[in-house]
Amino acid sequence: MEKENEESLIKIRSARAAVAAGFRLYTGNFRRIFRSTWMFQLPFAVVSGVVEALLVVYYPILVLAFMLLWYVVYRFLMRRRLTMLPAVGAPLSVYLHHPGQIIVVALVTFLACAGLWLLTSIPAVILGIANIQAATGVLYGDPLGMPDYMLWLTMGVFTLSSLMQAYIYLVYFFPVRYAQGSTVATEAERQSQLKQNK
Repeated sequence: MEKENEESLIKIRSARAAVAAGFRLYTGNFRRIFRSTWMFQLPFAVVSGVVEALLVVYYPILVLAFMLLWYVVYRFLMRRRLTMLPAVGAPLSVYLHHPGQIIVVALVTFLACAGLWLLTSIPAVILGIANIQAATGVLYGDPLGMPDYMLWLTMGVFTLSSLMQAYIYLVYFFPVRYAQGSTVATEAERQSQLKQNK
């Protein structure tokens, strides 16, 4: 399968074909991706959900700082684990020589992932807003605040939301890798044509 992936990865294709091939690879191999990444995704989602819930309930201002840290750690862990696609080895100048396709594929994939991310984060956002409103109410003299079980409910919702979003983030990598492979193939063909013309 590695040889098939490498051959299909490095070939000339349009931006639309790169996005379609990337999504097809992800959806066709989701079970395999899930089996190879769940050991990292689940503890990460639990820790992320608990910390985000505690931040939203007790320190709402620190949520943005934690989200940035979460993204950096996630990228570091998943870069080492996901080996379904071979490495596309090319110098940076190759990608800078053909930036259009990579930018288009990255933008289209980002928009699709952002839509899915927003859809899965709706319950967490609703609970976050409810917790912030309750904290604001307590500051203004509301004696009730939120019920005692709200912290556990918020942790559970944030954990499930984080787990779903972790797999949504993985969707982004596959089409971009196909665009990189297409760029490498286009550059190799251009170099061979330049050698033939000399």
